[in-house]
Amino acid sequence: MQFAGSAMAQGSAYVEKNFNRWVNMPALRHYFNVSNSYVMSKLRLLLFPWRNSSWNRLIMRSETGQMEGFKPPREDINSPDLYIPVMAVVTYVLLCGLTAGLHKNFHPEMLYVAVSTSVAVVFWEIAYTRLGCYFLSIPFEASMLDLLSYYGYKFVGIIVTDIARLIGGSGYIPWLVFFYTGLCVSFFLLRSMRYVILPDAAAGPSTMNPQRKRRLWFLLTIAALQIVYMFFLVN
Repeated sequence: MQFAGSAMAQGSAYVEKNFNRWVNMPALRHYFNVSNSYVMSKLRLLLFPWRNSSWNRLIMRSETGQMEGFKPPREDINSPDLYIPVMAVVTYVLLCGLTAGLHKNFHPEMLYVAVSTSVAVVFWEIAYTRLGCYFLSIPFEASMLDLLSYYGYKFVGIIVTDIARLIGGSGYIPWLVFFYTGLCVSFFLLRSMRYVILPDAAAGPSTMNPQRKRRLWFLLTIAALQIVYMFFLVN
């Protein structure tokens, strides 16, 4: 028994060591550092983004006043998290299965297609953003996990639309819900990702040079494309 316990302990240590080599666990834990109040407040923010008065992220500072990063989600409503996007994707996949079952055409492969399509769309958005930042000479200071979080929030709007379609059928109400949630997600990204695409967002109108105009159009394109992606993902 002692030998088995020792072997399991060594195996766990080996797996953890190699897993940490590829995944930055402290950084990943930061994005799951949420609370119940944060989740509820974030969902309200996603569905009513215009009610938010400040979009600046809160900074953590050391005792000497130096910046040590951003505060975790539970302490900052504007901080991106991965808990809501992950739960939203899982819920979306389950809704895909439920919708197919109600229409008597459910197949297990549909769940795989829903997962793979969701992942492909999000990673395409990340690649598109990185390429855009490269060609527009935008200093990319955001974390890849930040983008993963921001682009995963659209699934909250997709879930609300799918539920509206399940309840309201094929009338005009689901379409109104779709356009409303699409505009909410677009507006949310437009404000949240300014620090990524427009790191000089605090600059005044006098500095609106051609390069900054192109960056602004790039940000507007990212926000507008959310409605397109949601249209193809909605059941």
